[in-house]
Amino acid sequence: MRDTELYDGILGLTPPWKVEAVKLDTGHKTVEVKVGYKEGTLWASGEGERLPVYDHVERRWRHLDTCGLETLIICRVPRVQTPEGKTETVPVPWAGPRSRFTLLDERFAIEVLLACRSVSAAAELLGLSWDQLQLIMERAVERGLQRRELEELRHVGMDEKSFAKGQSYVSLLTDLDQARVLEVMEGNNPEAADLLLATLPPEVLKGIEAVCIDLSGHFAAAAREGLPEAALVHDRFHISAHLNEAVAAVHREENRRLQKLGEERLKGTQRLFGFDPDNLDQEQAVKFAELKGSDLKSARAWAIKEVFRRFWYYRYEGSARKFFKRARPSTSLPSPFLLLAGLGGPAAAGSNPSSKWRRCCSGTLRTSSLTCAIPSPTP
Repeated sequence: MRDTELYDGILGLTPPWKVEAVKLDTGHKTVEVKVGYKEGTLWASGEGERLPVYDHVERRWRHLDTCGLETLIICRVPRVQTPEGKTETVPVPWAGPRSRFTLLDERFAIEVLLACRSVSAAAELLGLSWDQLQLIMERAVERGLQRRELEELRHVGMDEKSFAKGQSYVSLLTDLDQARVLEVMEGNNPEAADLLLATLPPEVLKGIEAVCIDLSGHFAAAAREGLPEAALVHDRFHISAHLNEAVAAVHREENRRLQKLGEERLKGTQRLFGFDPDNLDQEQAVKFAELKGSDLKSARAWAIKEVFRRFWYYRYEGSARKFFKRARPSTSLPSPFLLLAGLGGPAAAGSNPSSKWRRCCSGTLRTSSLTCAIPSPTP
């Protein structure tokens, strides 16, 4: 097989494009692949109208390395004249517009970026600059947005994510069924939440059945306004995190009170109430068994949190409602928790509430019809 035929196959070229020559430079450790097109080729617009060639311009693209040698694609690309008098460069099949990297090279760069902890680390491995990688990422996002289909979007998530050591935040809109990020907005405020939903067309918003949010108010307000027909749900992670925070708040308050009375039963035990009992060593297990069997408020708070674990195993709305009726606490509930209340009303608009519960709310808590033992904000 000739070297030109080899690179024809590597680049996936089809007529009129073809590899005309391959030049190996061992001194500079490069391979230059010259690409041209068949003489007499006629170019046409998307509507099929013939476009005359105005001139040619030489372009270079970085391709995947060949046996450790930097590989460059070189082509004198024709520029054609449109009926409006504008001059446009003919698109090439191996690279995107305004890019100096082939599509295969950009795809490899994205895979390296996904495997690295930072853009700087990926840039060092690829031998590229930070700015070059940033442009590759932007083009990849642009291609993904062009291919994205939203017609089947039914269940979305809205959440925030911190970066830069927790000093900055972005708000995310995700497709829960296909595990993909739909939009990112700077900040974690009501304006960012509203902008997330504003990126979706009205016909797509009408088809959304449920939105999963954290326990902050701005996501709930945006969802109620932008998705009035959708069910609001809380995910297991945020509910569990808030319950753990509530147990910790009760423990701190009670520990301060007991120490003022000269008791130190809870001193140095906060971590015991946060650990899974199965992960405690023998000494910790003995100590914790004594504490959780006591009449302390911390033991009561921990017991409420543990009882609520069973909620996540329910897959039917009716069974989940029965659980809440049985588990509803009395008014002696520690102050950092809210009372279980608000049971009632249909699962959501639809002909099959039980099916909707299984499909949308498995592993989540419905806020449209249920209010669980969520910790209230602490000063």
